[in-house]
Amino acid sequence: MAYEKLTFQHLLAILVVLALVLVVPAAAQETGKRLVQPGETIEVGAEPIVLDLINLRKEGTFSPITEIRQYRSDDPAKKLVRVVGVPNDDYFKVSAYTFKGHYGRYFVYSKQDGLIEHNSIVFVQAQTPTPTEIVATVTETPTETPPTTTTATPTQAPLPGLIAIAALGICGLLGARR
Repeated sequence: MAYEKLTFQHLLAILVVLALVLVVPAAAQETGKRLVQPGETIEVGAEPIVLDLINLRKEGTFSPITEIRQYRSDDPAKKLVRVVGVPNDDYFKVSAYTFKGHYGRYFVYSKQDGLIEHNSIVFVQAQTPTPTEIVATVTETPTETPPTTTTATPTQAPLPGLIAIAALGICGLLGARR
């Protein structure tokens, strides 16, 4: 009897681990980080994007970036126009709301190193799709043949089905144990 109980517990533990393996990728479907290079132009839209600014750090000290700064006429010797705080330079989330219309060249700044002039990035507003005019032509078809319609089949990842099967299997094992 003790052997059967031990086997059931091992089987249950394996199924729980299997279910977790199936659930974790579905929960982590966030867009990946974009590794930013010095001088790169980044299009920013309403959807947030995650930037990795580590390549913009000063080479000698490798201190974290704490701000990105915009200067008048893209010249760091001129007046500072806008400062955007960077809480985590390897996971910096930006969207159109971050810049509020103030796009352009931003220079990186570190509290330890100060302004790093040779490492800058350009933020531009993402292009919005323009509506296209669709002209529909009406043609008559004979009444004997029905018009053919094509519907696109919705695509769905196989993962939710696997999760449901694993959950049913676990419920079945729990029910069988009782």
